[in-house]
Amino acid sequence: MALLITLYTLLSFISPFASYTSVTIDGRPAVVYVADNVVKWSIGYMNVSTYDPRGVGAVGMVFLFPTNSTYCFWMKNTKIPLKIVWVRGTSPTTWSYGRPLDATPVCGFGDKVLELRPDFPTPMRVEIGEQRRLH
Repeated sequence: MALLITLYTLLSFISPFASYTSVTIDGRPAVVYVADNVVKWSIGYMNVSTYDPRGVGAVGMVFLFPTNSTYCFWMKNTKIPLKIVWVRGTSPTTWSYGRPLDATPVCGFGDKVLELRPDFPTPMRVEIGEQRRLH
C-alpha cells in the first residue's frame, strides 16, 4: 500500500495530466490541464495523441511560471498541432501555431503559456481559476 501511495505521489508531481483548472477565455469558461513545475513544463503534450487524455473536457494546457520572462517552446515528440499563447497577467502577448514534431523553438513573453487546440479562438483575455487534482 505504501508503494502505491508513493507511486501516486510521484505521478502527480511529474504528469501534466494529474491536475486541471478552470480558465475564462474571453468570458467563456473552459478547462485546461496544469503544468506547474519544471518536470511538467518539460513533458507537456509530448507523446499523446489527444488534447484531453483524462476525459475532463480540457481544451488545452496552461504552463504556470514564477515570473514574467521569455519562454521558448518546441513541438518535439508532440503529435498534435497546438495554438501556443503567451500570457502576461490576463493579457496575451503573442501566439504561434505549433506544428507536430517540429523541433524549431518559438518564444514569447509572459508568466503563463496556454497550449490550445488550434480551432480554439485566439484569446484576448485569460483568467486562471483554482487547480484541482485528478484521482
